[in-house]
Amino acid sequence: MTDGLFLGLDVGSSSTKGVLVDGDGGLVDSARLRHGISRPRPGWAEQDAERDWWGSVLDVCRLLVAGRARRVRAVGVSALGPCLLPADENGRPLRPAILYGIDTRASAQVERLTAELGAADILARCGALLSSQSVGPKIRWLVEEEPPVWAATRRVFGAGSYLIGRLTGEYVLDHHTASHWAPLYDVRRNEWIEEWVAGVAPGLPLPRLVWPHEECGRVSRAAATATGLAEGTPVAGGTIDSWAEVAASGLRGPGRGLLVYGTSMFLAEVDSPARPDPRLWNTVGFVPGSRNIAAGVASAGALTGWLRELSGGAPYDELYEEAAGAGPGAGGLLALPYFAGERTPFFDPDLRGAVFGLTAAHRRGHVFRALLEA
Repeated sequence: MTDGLFLGLDVGSSSTKGVLVDGDGGLVDSARLRHGISRPRPGWAEQDAERDWWGSVLDVCRLLVAGRARRVRAVGVSALGPCLLPADENGRPLRPAILYGIDTRASAQVERLTAELGAADILARCGALLSSQSVGPKIRWLVEEEPPVWAATRRVFGAGSYLIGRLTGEYVLDHHTASHWAPLYDVRRNEWIEEWVAGVAPGLPLPRLVWPHEECGRVSRAAATATGLAEGTPVAGGTIDSWAEVAASGLRGPGRGLLVYGTSMFLAEVDSPARPDPRLWNTVGFVPGSRNIAAGVASAGALTGWLRELSGGAPYDELYEEAAGAGPGAGGLLALPYFAGERTPFFDPDLRGAVFGLTAAHRRGHVFRALLEA
């Protein structure tokens, strides 16, 4: 239909992907590079924003953009989240990024903020109770546990907003991601809750709010040099990667749901009429006036990756063949998937995984099958 191309960039928990599509949405080219998650302490999950996020995006751009920069009409970004990255006034990271609900370091701050603000008020204004998925308690953790870092912090980013900052120089955050920053964002008014911001992130200017589909800036000269993109290329506000999948699936209207598997897993209903429920997340949708309801499991693909590592990097095809041979029920094994605590409906960072019923007759395929069933 047109010779124009559109570049999509996605930084996930375990890899960075890029796609070039034409004006009809047809795939022209793609690239994928793997990276990992750092777990320096029990309950912590981090990534190096400069290396794992921006560095991998640069590598993907070098693979996809070369010779085609002038044909790229716009760039869209999605990324894992909600994450927290403190940065200085120039947008330089001050420490590794603190990841989404699989990082459970701020459980004490969750309890204290809930007591300070009131669970009912938090649920009514933010759409969900505070948990390891909430960014606000992680900001409070930074204030209390790393005062030198907090003293130098002038900006706070999510993964996607950091990439947008590097591409455009803009300090923005999309409304959907912001709705995971409880207790800082009002899901009914689509705005920051200024009085709660002052108590959680004192003196810190929060990013300008944009909708995922809006143009929020253009590729700067420095970013053009680094990525190979043309200076001035429009960049959209983007959103969290799993929610970008929901949008891309084409789901519209209440009663339509989607189960998304990845390192973690979640289930979403689009434009849900449901009222906020303390066992679930009620978030802002992709356009003004829309609301979603969702549930999330902390460990999904992370479990299969864990067993694969223990098996010396055995091919997944081999592991799945062994799991198929184990049959339903995994020979009597029952696995609990709480290797990183659990998000919905328990919101308990101290839950732990287990495999019950082990005997000497069980083999690797039984354990792999039990993890898949979990």
